[in-house]
Amino acid sequence: RMSGIKVGTITSQDLDKEDYLAVVRMSIDPEVQLPEDSSAEVISDGLLGSKYMSLVPGGAEDMIEPGGEIQFTQSSISLEQLIGKFMFSSDEKEEKK
Repeated sequence: RMSGIKVGTITSQDLDKEDYLAVVRMSIDPEVQLPEDSSAEVISDGLLGSKYMSLVPGGAEDMIEPGGEIQFTQSSISLEQLIGKFMFSSDEKEEKK
């Protein structure tokens, strides 16, 4: 999705066994041109919703060619981890008083 609008489909997801990074292949509408410095982020669809790939266009003049790569990525934020950090950091502050 880009600006909340579906612009393509994820066609495959793999794990690169050398660097343990996700490799995601997408089919994006050919009318959608992405600047070379665009980024891809995994976003949650609401508090308990499913996740989707969000494309954030950059400002470069050159566009990513068909079959090209998005170099800038951001993984999803785990709500459970954020709540855990908040809860445990609050406990630690109380114990120090």
